[in-house]
Amino acid sequence: MKKYLFIITFLLPFFLKAATIPFEMIEGKMVIKVTIENELHNFVFDTGAFTIISSELRDKIASKKTKIIFEGIDGNNVKSKMDVFSIKNIQVSNLNIKEANFSFADIGWISSRACMKISGIFGANLMKDKIWQLDFKNKKIVTFDKADNSIYSNTTAFPFITESFTEVPKVNLTIRNQNIEYVFDSGSGMGLTLNQQTYNLVKDDNFLIFEGFLAQSINSVSKGERQVDLMEVEMNNTSFGNQIIDSSTSARNLIGTRFMQNYLITLDFINKKMTLIPNGNKPEYKTFGIALAPMKDDLIIVNKLQISQLAELNLSDKIIKVNGIDISKITPEIFCEVKKTLDTSQTITIENAEHKKITLEKKNVLQYLN
Repeated sequence: MKKYLFIITFLLPFFLKAATIPFEMIEGKMVIKVTIENELHNFVFDTGAFTIISSELRDKIASKKTKIIFEGIDGNNVKSKMDVFSIKNIQVSNLNIKEANFSFADIGWISSRACMKISGIFGANLMKDKIWQLDFKNKKIVTFDKADNSIYSNTTAFPFITESFTEVPKVNLTIRNQNIEYVFDSGSGMGLTLNQQTYNLVKDDNFLIFEGFLAQSINSVSKGERQVDLMEVEMNNTSFGNQIIDSSTSARNLIGTRFMQNYLITLDFINKKMTLIPNGNKPEYKTFGIALAPMKDDLIIVNKLQISQLAELNLSDKIIKVNGIDISKITPEIFCEVKKTLDTSQTITIENAEHKKITLEKKNVLQYLN
């Protein structure tokens, strides 16, 4: 008892007024529960965005239009202007956020991909003046009003800056002698993405290529080719070893959850510092090598890894069965059933419109870089 009491007494000075927020990982995104006017909603926890509430709730919540117009750029570099609204109260677990600014937007595409009703994006502007600890091992976020500086005594603290108004955090990384500014973006399910121009400065002759539809954001969809490689990453002369680097059509370089999930992360928006403590996970990129998505009434291949093992498959191929599930006419319910199968299976058998069956195994495709 004395031992445990000592530990509790030791920790309390560090963190005060803690709130614990559980989350689910869905499509590489952290999904949390948010209460607005006594109604519970699913929101994406997104350090790389301004707060968004679904347009479907416009007439259901008491919001006030401000005089601010938010000029934003989505993950595919598409610019847009949105009115900014304010709501008196947003609650997450036992954390109460007052006078929260946000914009309305159509985010139905997130719900369809997640097979879950998503009503908003919990953005970085709601994270200011607090400390947020992201624990991917235990699927929880812990937030504090303030912290004693001794929390940094046994680890390296890295400074970051924030964008004005949105509070989105940015850090600089060194990759192959290039100093590169990154957005710390928990809304991205990728590793460390680089815009194509910057990627060309650091790439070598050994990389993987994905082709097809690459990303979807609030205002746009990107398509083309994407390169994936392993490169050594440094922050403030501290090496993080080899990390997954993706090229991107976005103008912004993003640190996504495929990198974050290997660390216990503390984001201190008060002192503009972050810590990243390894949690034992290693960089992995597990995939069947293809991605499927509904297009009208069909389920088609929308993304594909260019390797010889997948040579029999082509982009836009119509898939009519997955593990025996008839998907010749796709519906949202059938798509979600297929998605569950893809998420939970290590091996799948797909059948195309020509009734050819192909068995695929989920693998860490980084092995093809060796």
